Amino acid sequence: MQVADWRKARALLWVGITAITLVLLFVLHGDLQIPGLPQGSPAFVASLEPWVFIIPLLIATKALLVVLRPVFRAALKTHVRYEADIFAHFQLVSYVVWATVIGLVFLVMIGGGAQQFGFLGTAFVSAALIYVMQEPLLNLMGWIVLVSMGLYKLGDRIEMNNTRGYVVNISPMNTTLREFGGILYGDTFTGRYVTIPNSQIVKGNVFNYTKDTPFVWDQLTVNVTYESDVKLAEKLIFEAAEEVVGPMMRENRVHLRAKYEFADLADYMAEEPKVGWALGASSIDMNLVYFCPVFAKGSYRTRLVKRVYEKFMAEPRVEFAYPHVQYVPSDAEREKEAARTKERMAVAR
Repeated sequence: MQVADWRKARALLWVGITAITLVLLFVLHGDLQIPGLPQGSPAFVASLEPWVFIIPLLIATKALLVVLRPVFRAALKTHVRYEADIFAHFQLVSYVVWATVIGLVFLVMIGGGAQQFGFLGTAFVSAALIYVMQEPLLNLMGWIVLVSMGLYKLGDRIEMNNTRGYVVNISPMNTTLREFGGILYGDTFTGRYVTIPNSQIVKGNVFNYTKDTPFVWDQLTVNVTYESDVKLAEKLIFEAAEEVVGPMMRENRVHLRAKYEFADLADYMAEEPKVGWALGASSIDMNLVYFCPVFAKGSYRTRLVKRVYEKFMAEPRVEFAYPHVQYVPSDAEREKEAARTKERMAVAR
């Protein structure tokens, strides 16, 4: 089934559930008589209050939002570039609708239950619910923080709870990511969906890769032997960076500066390729720092590795350093090997 057909079927399902609920309500109230079923009465419906109002209201709200979702998309697709942004706007609208409906439900429950429970009963039930629903309430608090502070939205790339992914759904209880990275190279999508409770928003850190710009900084480390011409190696790395990311970085640095919270950050941010040196155990470590579009970070890194490799292999004065073991014989072993060599030469004569 295609996505469009599935959405239509889902909308019809909820419309059907709403219609069945309303028909059942009319039957129970006695406004509609179905042959073979007993006659309903208003008194019976009154005994079911407040649920006889709450349940149809919730079902009808869900059906309304499901039906309006494609209408909302069709209305905004000519004004909003990305579909994820369209559904992010719709999600905000749905939050407002649900908040209004839940407020109405609360008013109905208070009005219908105040005389039955009284103050102490209501307080006891509220305390019990808070204790039982600690985690759901914490999830809801995380969702409120998320919406009010705009930590991320649909379509953003984020990292939370040691998981990186593309945000595909946000609900009051959890956030769903289409995972990328993980055990795979670069930022390749793994094909897995990850559901993270919103409580992690208030418990840990949230990293947003695309909140203000589509660019992130990356680093490529090249290990060069101590015997190499290290200044020439640095020059080759700069040449590779210039060919792959240099023009792109200069073209977008003005856009990045417009997003800096303080002008001083322009002095600290790498707006052109930079190479830092470090002393390794068996190599000079040259770290190339650059920025690139977050959605193509793996592609840019691959192209840089290829260009650096080609340039190093074409230059005999520069060599890659790699872990290896060199066997150095002792003096006694060298003497034994020399004696064996003399014996072999004597036999040969």
